[in-house]
Amino acid sequence: METPSPYQSPQSHMSPQPPANIPDVMVREPGAIKVFGVFHFVVAGYGIIMGLFSLISTLFLQEFTRKLTTAGGPSGSSGPDQEMAMMAYMSELKPFTYVSIVFTFILAVMLIIAGIGLIKGREKGRVMSIRYAWTSIGMKLVTFIYTIVVVIPATKRMTDAMYAGLPSGLGNTMGSFMQYSQLFTIIMTCAYPIVVLIMYVK
Repeated sequence: METPSPYQSPQSHMSPQPPANIPDVMVREPGAIKVFGVFHFVVAGYGIIMGLFSLISTLFLQEFTRKLTTAGGPSGSSGPDQEMAMMAYMSELKPFTYVSIVFTFILAVMLIIAGIGLIKGREKGRVMSIRYAWTSIGMKLVTFIYTIVVVIPATKRMTDAMYAGLPSGLGNTMGSFMQYSQLFTIIMTCAYPIVVLIMYVK
């Protein structure tokens, strides 16, 4: 048996270390990484579809509002009153809607880039996933605060006008549901970026 030289450092007898210039590949189970990459594509696709829907609805505001108020609106107020209330509401929130659409597409692009990186097993895919998650959570936090300060009061003004002819209890219930369901939706959309952080933050 060969006796170790006293002039050699202890590190020289340890298992060999990989070279510093190895490719940018994640040391994780390949199947799970690729599945998460596919999830990224699905969430990005859903975001793009919803963003396009919001964009079309905003661009064709009057036609979209008229269809909403004539197709099956509440019977508490007349059609013109409902249309005016909806028009005022959507016009008030139009700048916020455009900003939200822009951020939705930005997040979708980040997810697509991250998904490609994960499918290829690249460390850059993990890094971009984390960047997406923090960006998404930050955007949703701002949206949550804006919804409380601006959107909910605007929604209340709209529902008060639309449900003016309904019994007070029913009108208040429907109005409260429309107002606070928006906050619930924002909270629910935080689930995926939180899962991404749990999976990929070391």
